[in-house]
Amino acid sequence: MITLIVPVYKVEEYLPRCVNSILSQTYRDFRLLLVDDGSPDNCGALCDSYAKKDDRITVIHRQNGGLSAARNSGLDWFYRQNTGDYITFIDSDDWIHPRYLEILMKPVIEKGVKISVCGYDRPEALQNKYPPCESTAYSLISPEELLTEHFWNYNYAWGKLYHKSVFDGIRYPVGKVFEDTFTTYKALFKCAEVAFTELPLYFYFRNESGISRSPWTPKELVIFEAMEEQLRFYKDNGFERAYQKEHSLYVHHHAYQIVRIKENKKDLKKNKKTLKNIRKKLRAFLKEHGDIYTVHTMTYSYEAAYPLFMKLYSIAGSIKYKIRKLLRK
Repeated sequence: MITLIVPVYKVEEYLPRCVNSILSQTYRDFRLLLVDDGSPDNCGALCDSYAKKDDRITVIHRQNGGLSAARNSGLDWFYRQNTGDYITFIDSDDWIHPRYLEILMKPVIEKGVKISVCGYDRPEALQNKYPPCESTAYSLISPEELLTEHFWNYNYAWGKLYHKSVFDGIRYPVGKVFEDTFTTYKALFKCAEVAFTELPLYFYFRNESGISRSPWTPKELVIFEAMEEQLRFYKDNGFERAYQKEHSLYVHHHAYQIVRIKENKKDLKKNKKTLKNIRKKLRAFLKEHGDIYTVHTMTYSYEAAYPLFMKLYSIAGSIKYKIRKLLRK
C-alpha cells in the first residue's frame, strides 16, 4: 500500500482538483492522508467531506505550523499506523496523472528500488487534460546523476515514491522555507540507485500566493544555509559532479536574491545593507571562478553583480552587431 501525504492550507480553490486526481488513480491500493494545517478557509470541512465519501481518506486537523510541520505530522502518522511501505508527497495546489502511482510502482515491483522518480511539468493551461503515456520505460541511475544530468531540478519533495526506510531520521525543518532543499537530497543519497522516468506525471501549479510571487522577506535567505549544507555533504562524500552543480546554483541564487530584493521596492531602503552584502559575495564568487563562471555562461549572475557594466556590455554588443551587419552589405 502507498500513503499519499497532502498538506492542506488555504487552497480551497485548488484542493478538489488535487484530490480528484488522486482518487482517479489506476493503482488503487493507497491511503490518502489530508493534513489540514489549521487552514482558515473551508479546507478543513472540505477534507472531512472527502473522508466521508471514501474510506481510503484520512484527515488530520492540526494547528497551523507551516508546510514542514504538516509534512512531518503526515510522516509521523504514517509510521505510527504502519500503512504500507511507500509514501509520496503531493502539494495541495498541484495534481497528478491518473497513472502516477502505477508507473512509479513499476520499478519498485520489478527491481525493488527504494525511490522512484518521475518527470513534471508546469502546464497552467492543461487543467485536467493529461498527456498520453505511450511508454512506461524507466532507467536506474545514481542520485548524483538525477541531480546533475537533467534539465529540471529534482530536489523537490514531490514527484517521488519513497520507501519508508529512507525517511528514518529525516524530517522537514519546521519554520523554514525551501524545506525541500534541506531534506530531499538526504533521502536520495541513502540509495545507490533510483528509478527515473521522464514522463511528466506530476503537474506543478505556480500558485500566485507562493513565495516566488510574494514580496521578498529576509526569511528567504535561509536558502543559503540549505545549499551550504548540501555543498558540505557532497564535498565530504566525494560527489564532485553534485558539488559543482550545486555550487553554480548557489552562485545563481545570490543573483536571484538580489533581483528579488530589488523587486520589493517598498522595503528597498530597509534591505539596502543586505543587498550590498549579497552583491559583494556574488562578485567574489565570480572573480574566484571566472574561468568557469563567465559572462556567457552566467549572464544572469553578472547582470545582478555588475548592473552598470552589463548595460554597457549589452550596448557594446549591439553596436558591434550593427557594424558587422553594415559591413556585410
